Amino acid sequence: MAPKFRFGKNAIIRVAPVTAFTGELATKPATAAFKLLCLASEVTIGIENTTIDIENFCTGGRTISVRDGGRDGTMSLGETTWVEDDPAVVIMQTAAFAETETGGLVYVEVLPLGAGAGKPVFDLVVDVRTWELTVPSKGVITATHELSVQEGPLPGVIPA
Repeated sequence: MAPKFRFGKNAIIRVAPVTAFTGELATKPATAAFKLLCLASEVTIGIENTTIDIENFCTGGRTISVRDGGRDGTMSLGETTWVEDDPAVVIMQTAAFAETETGGLVYVEVLPLGAGAGKPVFDLVVDVRTWELTVPSKGVITATHELSVQEGPLPGVIPA
């Protein structure tokens, strides 16, 4: 039996500015607001379950870490090819330069297997904390971003 594997080349990353909130959570923008971020070299998303250290008589005085019910999301983008009028690149850059408390928030959809009904999707809301432009004497101009996950990643599937 052949091993199962997936190629990343079919992945889709879409971004949209966060413009509304439902209570404390960002409202997912309309489909038309999302722009394809096809200029990134890679994307990494994940979670880290938060813990609390416990030391007591039952642990024999040892320090043990147990999950405390919290979860922190992580996301990083590889270098992004910078093109001044690419809509997705503009969304990321605008978020980085925003001066309001929530102006730097971007809603991100990561579709690791591409688009299609029933395929997985991960939704995240990220704050674009830093933006750095690299202009080489030879080669393409790139941008890098430091992202802070505010919500997610929330796993789901693309509806039919």
